[in-house]
Amino acid sequence: MHTRHITSELALVVPFYNEERHLPSLLHSLRTQTATNVPVVFVNNGSTDTSATLVQRSEEVRAGKWFYLEEQRLGKFYAMRTGTMFCQDRFKARYLGFLDADSYCADDAWVRSSLDIVAKAYDDLGYTYSPVEYFGFEQLPLFNTVYHAYNRIVQLLTERVGWLANGQGFVCAVEILARYFQVAHVTTEIDLRCALLALAEGRQAYFNPAMFLTSGRRTTINAENFFAWCFYERAFYTQKDINTRTKLPLNAPAAAQDLTPDMVGQFFQRRALKITCRHLIPFIIFNRRAATCERVSESLGINVAGQLDDLIQRFCGNLEYLLTNSFETMILAIEHHPVCLVLAQCIARLMHNQYTKLTLPPFALSADA
Repeated sequence: MHTRHITSELALVVPFYNEERHLPSLLHSLRTQTATNVPVVFVNNGSTDTSATLVQRSEEVRAGKWFYLEEQRLGKFYAMRTGTMFCQDRFKARYLGFLDADSYCADDAWVRSSLDIVAKAYDDLGYTYSPVEYFGFEQLPLFNTVYHAYNRIVQLLTERVGWLANGQGFVCAVEILARYFQVAHVTTEIDLRCALLALAEGRQAYFNPAMFLTSGRRTTINAENFFAWCFYERAFYTQKDINTRTKLPLNAPAAAQDLTPDMVGQFFQRRALKITCRHLIPFIIFNRRAATCERVSESLGINVAGQLDDLIQRFCGNLEYLLTNSFETMILAIEHHPVCLVLAQCIARLMHNQYTKLTLPPFALSADA
């Protein structure tokens, strides 16, 4: 394989484990990006299918434009850390973008948009966040409709208020990542923790409007995980298989069953609670800028200025809540805060209203005619 010296402000890392089904879509989307001068590092995390061969035989890897690594210690934490260290040493990269192997860029602009943000923000940049949409829910028609109503509100809040990183496609400062991998005692929700750590250290979040599409198969292939995801069971998030030696079987027979109509309201309530206590309020706590509260008030009609001071004082100055299992203590405290409940109720109503619009029969839209 031909190799060459590369220096790049931005590099991309793709950890993967048995993703032969979805890697071709990601490879294609990377090839069609308008900016193709960014190195991409694929980290094989013990795959037993043909994923490694797909990457190794790509023209870009053979030409030394993309790179293939192996990390035998199972766990996305190890794969991400290996990719981070490689990019630091090889490219002197200051920012890394992480892409899930079962995801792909919805258009040709994501890498170019990331480069533009890096150039514009520079030392101020902590992380970028992008809108994400799942695909592959066609076999669950009611859930598919409910999900699209939920996701529409998520995207509106992302654009109007600001958001935390999604692992499917987010860029983070290398210093933040290196600190996390060196110090952290936990390996769940890495993207979320690193995003908050960046805010805590005075860096800022930037919105990348280029969308990512990601497979919903890992959610729907397992009935138990599907309902845990739908109804935001914290145990599902705190005990994910990120470092387990036994990965979730992709061909598990216990596939998810569709939601029933009586579950729709609960779905919106629980997902709204997740948005509020895991994303929106932590963003306010660690960002600490008046403009954030103003954007919340404008978007939701709820004045949160001064109402979260107790949470800010308790959590913002103590990074233990981001680097240890105390993270769960913080999330639960936020979840039971009165402001969290009010915001969640408001967001749930927005989701239900969106769902109503999607399910109205065509004649209902012209009922006054």
